[in-house]
Amino acid sequence: MMRTAFFWGLQVLAQTATPPSTSADYAVLAGAHLASGEAQLAADEYSQAIRLRLDNADAWTGRGRAYNQLGRYSLAIDDLDQAIRLNPKPALPFVERGYAYGRMGDFDRAIQDFNRALERDPDDVRALSLRGTAYSVTGQNEKALTDREQVVKLTPRAAEAYVARAGTYHALGRHDEGFADQAKAIELEPAYEMAWAARGAAYFTLARYSEAIRDFERALQLKPDDAEAAKLLAQSRALEALSRKPAAVAVPPPTPAPAEAAAVAPAPISAPAKAEPPKPPEPKQAKPDHASAALHNHRGRELIRRGRYREAVEELNAAIAADPAFALAYNARGFAYYLLRDYAKALADFDQAIELMPGYKNAMDNRAAARKAAGLKEK
Repeated sequence: MMRTAFFWGLQVLAQTATPPSTSADYAVLAGAHLASGEAQLAADEYSQAIRLRLDNADAWTGRGRAYNQLGRYSLAIDDLDQAIRLNPKPALPFVERGYAYGRMGDFDRAIQDFNRALERDPDDVRALSLRGTAYSVTGQNEKALTDREQVVKLTPRAAEAYVARAGTYHALGRHDEGFADQAKAIELEPAYEMAWAARGAAYFTLARYSEAIRDFERALQLKPDDAEAAKLLAQSRALEALSRKPAAVAVPPPTPAPAEAAAVAPAPISAPAKAEPPKPPEPKQAKPDHASAALHNHRGRELIRRGRYREAVEELNAAIAADPAFALAYNARGFAYYLLRDYAKALADFDQAIELMPGYKNAMDNRAAARKAAGLKEK
């Protein structure tokens, strides 16, 4: 479908028998590039459209969308501000600007923009979906559920809508409804890796490890490079094995044997030698308790989803104490600190997560958002 849009744009220009010359021509070509996923080409063409007509609000909106796809959120917000100044009636620039604010961690402004978009178009599925995500991230799960229920009503054949609503059901402790939604998503789209991984995570949280293993294995068949699913699969296997292991029977320590009589005559009494102070025992390096760390990590993440951020920090402290190299727990604790607006601690945790797991994209995204919220320049 995206390629069709691209070729349609080219056909429109071909009919003119001349290269694009007007702002509208460049905007058409840019839209075709954007529809085909060529965001940088789209941004370049929208720039030409803006150069030729500074009051082309659609071109400003289009370039803002392209910048969002490129991850250049500050530039996107600047363009979308201008689009809204020129024409505040359409919902789209508010949706795109809200998305940019959300990616930068400014969820209050994101929600305000989604509200404005929905005032203009109450059935805007993307605005509802994104506002539901913003509510979920900030612990407003009842509001998130309202939005996600509406998305399911508007798009009853969209697997991702059921996965999103399932996440909110689980966060509210309504697990049967959550599992029903995840099953529906898999029924609609059996190759949708996210549905399998999300259901596996829910089973993991509830200590239903054999079911979690099944779902994570299927998710990794569909997407072998899903690092988090792979890690959770390994933890599920370890915890399942631990739960099946019989409890060890405590064996009392052996009673020490009585001291035997000396076999030789005692030496003559002499001045006692100066006793050396006993050396302290070498501290033993504790082995990581991966099973305990995994349980505390998931309890912490569940508390974050419920908006109980300080309790989440305590659980994640326990996860890190059990396994000091647990990058996912540092990232989750950093996110809890971020939501508590303790940006210094958040940044320290995100840095540690990235040091432990180089290339950890979610931690890098979170760090960028925290730096922005703290008023620091991006690295």
